[in-house]
Amino acid sequence: MQLLGLASLIIYDVFVLLYFTPKRSHWLFYLAAVAINIGIAIPSYLLLDHRFAVYLIMGSIMLAFHLLFYGNWLQILYAGSLYMFSLYSSRGIIFSIYAFVLHTSIKDVLQQETYYITIFALAVLLSILFSLFIRKVIVPDTSARHLLYNKEQLRFVVVYLFIQLVFLTLINDGRFHDEIRQSWLSSLYLISCIISKLWLLFVLYHTTKVSELLEYELHTRQLQEQLSRQMRHYQSYRKFTESYRAFRHDYKSMMTSMKTLLYSQEYEKAARMLDDIHDTMQRDVLVHKAYSNNVLLDAILQDAANTCEEKSIRFSAVAHLPENISITDLDIVRIFSNVINNAIEACNKVSGPEPFIEITSSGNPDWATIEVSNSFNELLWKDGELETTKESKDFHGFGLRIIKETIEGLGGLIFIEADQEKRIFKIKLCIPKASP
Repeated sequence: MQLLGLASLIIYDVFVLLYFTPKRSHWLFYLAAVAINIGIAIPSYLLLDHRFAVYLIMGSIMLAFHLLFYGNWLQILYAGSLYMFSLYSSRGIIFSIYAFVLHTSIKDVLQQETYYITIFALAVLLSILFSLFIRKVIVPDTSARHLLYNKEQLRFVVVYLFIQLVFLTLINDGRFHDEIRQSWLSSLYLISCIISKLWLLFVLYHTTKVSELLEYELHTRQLQEQLSRQMRHYQSYRKFTESYRAFRHDYKSMMTSMKTLLYSQEYEKAARMLDDIHDTMQRDVLVHKAYSNNVLLDAILQDAANTCEEKSIRFSAVAHLPENISITDLDIVRIFSNVINNAIEACNKVSGPEPFIEITSSGNPDWATIEVSNSFNELLWKDGELETTKESKDFHGFGLRIIKETIEGLGGLIFIEADQEKRIFKIKLCIPKASP
């Protein structure tokens, strides 16, 4: 029977750990993660008071998550608390039902080793089914990403899980008080565990929807800003075209006059006319500078150049996108709008020497590389990740994650380098080229 309990715990650990994408995929790391949890869980339940054992086991699974997966402390705390809450509440439901069926108290049920191991195995099965229901119906994998990266909503879920764990632990203590009618306690515990699970479904569904809506609104804002950029770009190009047409209209007659002066050997007048033509062109024909070979990217860079000129930020850009890379217009907007917005915001906070933004491109037969360098004043690192310094974190802090997700979705790589001494931040975007 003890082997049944051990096997159940291993199955539950493997089920939970295989849900996430690991940073270390070798089977030895999975073995070490499971061993850590089992090595702490079993002695904790055998030797410690259950009120302490619950949180020690949760800490062990958090340590296993930290070993295997990328993630900040809040995401790891969420995974650990969800793991423990699901198992603990499922266990409460099963042994409450046992107490009803056997017409005895929860305390008597748990004192029977056969019942205890069987209850644990059934609790693992119920927890797995509950987790599958969450993943398939309440929070599908595509939606879970939004919640995991929204710190405000994820913090709310973690607080709820902790409150419910404490609540269920306190009710569980009732089995040690003989003055409490045990049938009433079994009913209370069963109902509490079921309601806690149902409320968790509601909390997860609600917070996920809020996270999705916040990110959708952020993307909508970005698309609106990009549309404004394109309109300004097209208006600038239209003015350039109109001024060039006006100059071209007079160009033919000026060239005719020039030929007449040259044939008449009136070189001084011809030279003065050339000067006049040059001055007219400099004065009347607007210069349209191209920063990229892609129309949409050029619109983004043109708008960035105008913004930088207003803010006294030195701007230079040469961004070439090869035709043999698979990148959509939406990908271009998501990547470069966020990169440039972040760079401009960083330069706005620089109080020392002239702030700058420099964009360069390079490539080889397999990769196209865009590198963006900019000045910065300070960087906030948290759990190995860049953190927004803005107060409103619901609408800020998504930028770098969106860039990373989009680049990696294209099969590319992103490299970040920050020179603290020179105060230069660099982000290198590597996008694979399509095979010939």
